[in-house]
Amino acid sequence: MSTAPLNRRIWRWHFFAGLLVAPFAVFLAVTGAIYLWKPQYEEWRYRDLLQTSRSHTVSLSADSLLESARAALPGRAAILFVPATAPGRSVEVVFRGHAGEAKASVFVHPGDGKVLGIRKESDRLMTFVHDLHGSLLAGATGEVIVELAASWAFILVLTGLHLWWPRPFRAGGFLYPRFTHGSRVAWRDLHAVPAAWCAGLVLLLLATGMPWTRVSGTWIKQLAQWTGEWQPRETQASAHRSELLGGWSPYLADPAKASQAAEAASSEPASPQALSLDRVMAIAAEQRVTDAYAIALPQNSKGVYSILSDRNRAFTRTYLHLDQYSGKILADIRYKDFGRIAKFFTFGIILHEGQLFGPPNQIAGTFACLGIITMALSGVWLWWRRKPAGSLGAPKGTSPFPKWLLVAGGACAVLAPLLLASLLLITLVDVALGRRLAFLN
Repeated sequence: MSTAPLNRRIWRWHFFAGLLVAPFAVFLAVTGAIYLWKPQYEEWRYRDLLQTSRSHTVSLSADSLLESARAALPGRAAILFVPATAPGRSVEVVFRGHAGEAKASVFVHPGDGKVLGIRKESDRLMTFVHDLHGSLLAGATGEVIVELAASWAFILVLTGLHLWWPRPFRAGGFLYPRFTHGSRVAWRDLHAVPAAWCAGLVLLLLATGMPWTRVSGTWIKQLAQWTGEWQPRETQASAHRSELLGGWSPYLADPAKASQAAEAASSEPASPQALSLDRVMAIAAEQRVTDAYAIALPQNSKGVYSILSDRNRAFTRTYLHLDQYSGKILADIRYKDFGRIAKFFTFGIILHEGQLFGPPNQIAGTFACLGIITMALSGVWLWWRRKPAGSLGAPKGTSPFPKWLLVAGGACAVLAPLLLASLLLITLVDVALGRRLAFLN
């Protein structure tokens, strides 16, 4: 049986998906490619804060460094202490936002306690690029728009692969462009060849980005919790997590017990004393928490210390929560304790941001972004050159979808609720207009 009628229908869906996605695809590819190189940019941009001006072999105590940072921002609560990870690096102390301001970081020289400078989170270029990429600077509405465009991008890539896959297979026009067959063929190949090279990477970027979206991400997390494949609840422990990620603490330090222990030792009334940061760092070393890590600070008398490993090192991810008075380990969660979906979330977003395996990850991501830009612009140009004057030029669909394709599409749409909702809306509008929209034809 000829596949031409089915191909025309798939081409129609590819066409409409392209019109919807192309502007957002270019925008997201440009902002995404910029954000991929955040580590190198910030290492250069904030070199005076991140790097110390001279080598040092002896450091002040962590508590002294914390006090130096607090003196630079009096009246604001310190929530995170990031030790120097190597010689020649500074210590960072993150402070809670105050009076409507964003969080701020104070950088301190670990050798002499000198404050190297203050950086506001809102002043970072990459924070601005991140918000552009994720929400168009439009809050929740922007997040939904971006997610909807990404959902339709799946349809765009998959239908494109089906349409342009050569039958029989040939390299020209698929693996390399043909520039000697006229401008029409050249532009067609500039649209198809990047897809052949980049489709797998693009689908991977989409798959690793969707779990962090507002609607699909929430649904997938809920599904993971129902199936027991999410993170242990202990990863959300301690008072500081209320400050950083939301939620309340299932683990609390016990100041009354600490006071009783102090009084028993001195035979006099005594207030409980929190552990020093140096002791907390020693416990981190004893528990083999790998560098780099941060220490979230107790925010009240019942808060706990939390040692959090570098989020960009997925396979050594650690959440270690300590009683702030006794140092007792209240929770010790490692990557191996995560469910399978949570593991995908953990390394997926790092891969999406280009940090899973360093520069090769960044180069591959940039290559995919350049492919997306080339595909989108060449596709729009092809449509503009070929469409009849005064007409949209949409391909005509002349056959019903096979049942297997409808079932497969529906299954994919279940994991992307906005895609499913938009398809249902299109169907309802089409029926209400007496099939005049003809989108599904």
